Amino acid sequence: MCDRGVQMLITTVGAFAAFCLMTIAVGTDYWLYSRGVCRVKTVGDNDTIRKNEEVMTHSGLWRTCCLEGTFRGICKKIDHFPQDADYEQDAAEYLLRAVRASSIFPIMSVGLLFMGGLCVAASEFYKSQHNVILSAGIFFVSAGLSNIIGIIVYISANSGDPGQSDSKKSYSYGWSFYFGALSFIMAEMVGVLAVHMFIEKHRRQRAKSRTELIKKPLSASAFAARIPSYRYRFR
Repeated sequence: MCDRGVQMLITTVGAFAAFCLMTIAVGTDYWLYSRGVCRVKTVGDNDTIRKNEEVMTHSGLWRTCCLEGTFRGICKKIDHFPQDADYEQDAAEYLLRAVRASSIFPIMSVGLLFMGGLCVAASEFYKSQHNVILSAGIFFVSAGLSNIIGIIVYISANSGDPGQSDSKKSYSYGWSFYFGALSFIMAEMVGVLAVHMFIEKHRRQRAKSRTELIKKPLSASAFAARIPSYRYRFR
């Protein structure tokens, strides 16, 4: 079993790595590679015209950028609520689009990872306060859960309707997506390790207190109090 110093080093490095990976994932536009139309849709457009103008794009949580064609290098904001979609008739689809548009879970994960990192740093200065490292573990586990929920929502939003063969074209996930997935793994590992460190500290503290109580010599007054009085001994 690793000693506390090694465990603390792994926790610190893992916390920093998880935060950096998730921050990079949220701030970059390489979650998904797919084919799409870069220009803004006009009134006279139809499906045939737009399909012929499809080029390779990469997108993040908020923007889509073109890799080919006239608009190469140009990025535009993702429209999660297009006018020609029938999401208003499906409450579940509308909720999914709203959550996907807000990106609340990835952002929440970054915030929780930051708070967990602060708790890990504080545990080095307040070593007697065992609840600090426990709080770090809770923050990291919560960050991991928020992260995986955001990833599931992102995958669901990009999978489209299975009943429509052309709802979604071929696509592949980029390095930003895998950074987010790796951050989830790191956050859960750090969270479990932090909780384990808290349990180990608490167990050692209780064992030490029990040992000190056994080895502590009795004072004269305490020893006299344990001797039954003469009246009770001969009753």
